[in-house]
Amino acid sequence: MARIILQYPPVSSPWHLPAGIAALAAILKNEGNEVVQSYGHIKGLEYVLREHGGADVERALAVVRNPHSDINALYNARMTFERVSRGIPTQDKFEVARNNVSFVSSYYDGSIEQALEAIKNRVQHLWYDYFTKVELPFVRDFKPDLYGISIADERQFIQGLILASMVKDEFPGCVVVLGGNFWSRVTHVFQLPEFARFFNHCDAIVYREGFQPLQQLASTLSPARASGVVWSSGGDVVVNPASQSPTNFETLPTPDFDGGASQWSPDFVPSLYTASNCYMQCGFCAIGGGSDTFLQKPRTMSPRRIAEHMVALGAIRFEITDELFPIPQQIALGKELLRLNHPATWECYLTVTDQLLKPEVCAKLYEAGCRAVQLGLETLSPDTLSRENKQWNTPKNYGVILANLKEVGIQTHVFLIVGIPGEPLHWGLAWTAFLEEHGDNILTVKSGRYRLTRHSPEEIGETHSQLIEVMQDVKPLHLNRDFRYRSISRKKVEATRDILEQACRRHWAFGVTSTIPWWVNRGRYTWDELKRMAQVLPPEQNVRHLDNAIVKANTIVKTELGRQVSFGSFDDVATFAHTLL
Repeated sequence: MARIILQYPPVSSPWHLPAGIAALAAILKNEGNEVVQSYGHIKGLEYVLREHGGADVERALAVVRNPHSDINALYNARMTFERVSRGIPTQDKFEVARNNVSFVSSYYDGSIEQALEAIKNRVQHLWYDYFTKVELPFVRDFKPDLYGISIADERQFIQGLILASMVKDEFPGCVVVLGGNFWSRVTHVFQLPEFARFFNHCDAIVYREGFQPLQQLASTLSPARASGVVWSSGGDVVVNPASQSPTNFETLPTPDFDGGASQWSPDFVPSLYTASNCYMQCGFCAIGGGSDTFLQKPRTMSPRRIAEHMVALGAIRFEITDELFPIPQQIALGKELLRLNHPATWECYLTVTDQLLKPEVCAKLYEAGCRAVQLGLETLSPDTLSRENKQWNTPKNYGVILANLKEVGIQTHVFLIVGIPGEPLHWGLAWTAFLEEHGDNILTVKSGRYRLTRHSPEEIGETHSQLIEVMQDVKPLHLNRDFRYRSISRKKVEATRDILEQACRRHWAFGVTSTIPWWVNRGRYTWDELKRMAQVLPPEQNVRHLDNAIVKANTIVKTELGRQVSFGSFDDVATFAHTLL
């Protein structure tokens, strides 16, 4: 039996519980190990906010966890978090705003050198005091044999390294292991000579699914005997092969969500990870890069097994974090829950296929238990969708599909992208008109600029080599590659994105969904209830540099469409955009 701590460090979403280490904890406990988790992404964030906001923060935290808080109290809590976080003196970029926690360390420039420099100067770090006064005493009391730190993305990277170094320095006999989806997407750095210096501060890094590597490390405490890990032998970096027999998701035990902190929500809404990766292979996506079967057929958990986990956890609302939860599986899950007499509902990711044109299909989804979906609309251009391997999207049907989902009571979140290589920018401007015409049937919108993601099919296959020039890879610890467009200006892409972001801020639900973050909280309300609450909130601020973006929109329309326009306001752009649909 090994004594194990699994840590999810700052910063990440305090509205969510980490599905990954919850699943790992359950597996390790099943094998007789003593395992505790630490949800540092919640505890650490609250510690820092309390240090600088005192009683105001304490009251705000009580409000977000109180099921009886009204919209005005929730709005004041939101403003408290924003005000306090912005006022914290730090050389880093840190803010708790709307439905996100943003943190960019001043040392995070994508280089190995600066990452190691952050460790050297860790006393200056925003979370150093929290690590010293909370996490290290926890380690001192528990005396673990194995300390695992999960790093999901860039926001946690520097903190994860610093915490690993602090644990290793004070407890040199403890095996300190880094893991998480971040590492699976930067595997190229393992070949760089300077990377060996990371192992002065940890013993191993898991670069694929953590199930089997953590089991093997727990039983042997030897990185040399674990699959899917990187470690150092005599100063040389050794990359152990990943498992050739990936874990069967059907055999996973019920996750264990006990990390010493509750999410920012009045009730317990666990996240479940029930499939290894996505059924589709969108050109720009590498979310499932950490899977042992990435870009292969997913390994899935049966609806019966998912239902059993839901019953065992005792919750009635869940977030399914799989990259895609297909319609037939959702309907089958509803039948299993009915058999078990458990009234669970969920939010999930779903493809926007024409199957949703059938009102009866949307009704069956709702009847099964689906209450919210996240849809990758991405673009209104059929040609772009074809290039991105999303042929199942039909833009002319988006409006009907959104209306069908709302009609049955399913909340909708949509993803939009501007600047996809080869796509004229006026397609991005067209979204402003689409949101005006169909916004009543959309609850939340996420607009973003195209990124060339490491390990995505496009990065691997150099799909857009005629459209973009990928720059020399001098930032190996960034998850996205730097590139330049061959035929359009990046500033115009950013201007288009700013105009689309302004359309999002004009959307009726922007204020209320910023105040009631994520389905974890919004799922407690109906569309009509959210609409009523939206009407009592003050208007949101305009996007910064909006005037400059509008000036560039004139140029975009003239260059791409040969039309002479003179936009003086966002409303002018939105009115013109209706001619593009």
